Amino acid sequence: MNTIVNMDPENLQARIKYLEENGRLIQNGLEMALSLGDFQENINKGYDTEYILREAEKRIQYLTPFDASAFYLTDQSQSDFIFSLCEPPEKKQFIEDQIGYMIDKGFFTWAMGEKRGITISSHDHSRQLMLHVIATASRIRGMYVGLLPDKKTIIPDKSKTLVSFILLNTANALESLDYHQLLRDQNDLLEKKVAERSKALARSEKQLQQVMKLQAIGTLAGGIAHDFNNILFPIVGYTELTMDDIPENNPSRKNLEEVLKAANRAKKLVQQILTFSRQNDQEFKPLKVQSLIKEALNLLRATIPSSIEIDTSIDEDCGLVKGDPTQIHQVMMNLGTNAYHALQETGGKLEVILKETYLSYEQSQQMVGMKVGRHLELTVKDNGHGMFPQVLERIFEPYYSTKEQGKGTGLGLSVIHGIIKNHGGDISVCSQPGVGSTFRVYLPVIDDIDMEIEAPETANETNGNEHILLIDDEEPIIDIERRILERLGYTVTPITDSEAALEEFKARPDAFDLVITDMTMPKITGDRLAQSLMDINPQIPVILCTGFNEDITEEKALSMGIDKFVMKPIVKDELAYTIRSVLDNPKSLPN
Repeated sequence: MNTIVNMDPENLQARIKYLEENGRLIQNGLEMALSLGDFQENINKGYDTEYILREAEKRIQYLTPFDASAFYLTDQSQSDFIFSLCEPPEKKQFIEDQIGYMIDKGFFTWAMGEKRGITISSHDHSRQLMLHVIATASRIRGMYVGLLPDKKTIIPDKSKTLVSFILLNTANALESLDYHQLLRDQNDLLEKKVAERSKALARSEKQLQQVMKLQAIGTLAGGIAHDFNNILFPIVGYTELTMDDIPENNPSRKNLEEVLKAANRAKKLVQQILTFSRQNDQEFKPLKVQSLIKEALNLLRATIPSSIEIDTSIDEDCGLVKGDPTQIHQVMMNLGTNAYHALQETGGKLEVILKETYLSYEQSQQMVGMKVGRHLELTVKDNGHGMFPQVLERIFEPYYSTKEQGKGTGLGLSVIHGIIKNHGGDISVCSQPGVGSTFRVYLPVIDDIDMEIEAPETANETNGNEHILLIDDEEPIIDIERRILERLGYTVTPITDSEAALEEFKARPDAFDLVITDMTMPKITGDRLAQSLMDINPQIPVILCTGFNEDITEEKALSMGIDKFVMKPIVKDELAYTIRSVLDNPKSLPN
């Protein structure tokens, strides 16, 4: 049964208009809902905050025609609302004037509590505005302010619902944008750190390769030095013996003196090679390097022309380092001379700076073998001709030199590198052609300076009559040593086979007053032989000689109970003094 509702024409017309308006509203809302997915996805295309707010403003205006729309976003650092966008721009001043009033009256707080649109009058009651919080489920992103066309305009609840829907998506979009930006920033930061770490690893790898290369060359150089020492030993020994046999006024004696000078120069060259390979004998003790640097600079000032200015800044409060004073002096002299050569033609400035610095973990990682902590930093800088990258890569290699033929051996910087590394430090260089070069040396500062001071050994005389067991596998060396020792008054039993020497000592351990043995020998090495001999007779003094051996150091030899550790070639007077110092200062055995 159909029921007919009687309605007068006026009411009917109003009903039709209401249905038409709501139909358009529903249709607009459905279209808007379908487009919001695209709105949310836009942030993935690199759009910024302003783009998102403008898109939201377009959709709101399409749904409900406000006279103006404004967006305020929250400032998380200050917990405040910051103006972001107003459309049209000419309405901005009016809305801003109202916002202060609304915040003071608590309307913003009210809107945040409602989480849907609230309508309020302007300060002068001439207009109406709608406030709507822009918030996700857990976070307030901002506030929307809509200026209604006139004071009597009423927004339907359905419109407010759809505006809420749009602003919720706006809040989610802003949140997603922040997360995307955070991820991009974190990714950029991560990529930057990875790049920096990769560069640091590349630098460390390059430094390690350089160190390994220098170590390999050093081992080779040390082996050459050993053979060279064995050649020098008889040259020096036979020359000294021959000079003893020739009267001082004989012309041949003068010739032999020149031979001995040349041999001694060769000996010093071998010492430089061993310094590079870090196998030479060193005297380490607490040092205040300021005086050494000043002494070296005084020598440099006396030798370089006045066209080169020397500028110094030396911190007198720097801590002590543990090192060899002669070698630290050599480092300063070499670096200063190197700078002088760079400034020789044009003149310029040589700067020397000494200060204390603290190496962080990150800095220590860039220097192979360095530890975190306090270090002395010695900077030697010049504004000379500088160096090209291909030169810098090889600057510390032995026998590599950019100087003219006859000016330098090419060992200088490689020796300095060996000295500094042997002192637990590091050296670096930076240079540009036409700008100059800067060398930086780092040496660890010591905190504990309490070191035991040993009483100096004395030798009453150089000659003697004791019985010496002499062991060396090189016939020329053992022959010259025997002749030197016999001239000094000693009885000598020379043996070139280490196993035969051990058997000889076993047979009559009390027959010998001293053993002098080479280190590098076939069958039994000098250190093992010395240990076996001391096991048989703990009181037997032993002198260990070597031209080079990477398995033994003076510290290790002395810790074994060996009395003296001597580097070849040893001259007659030095050998005589060493023997007497051992025989006249017998070792004390534990109780």
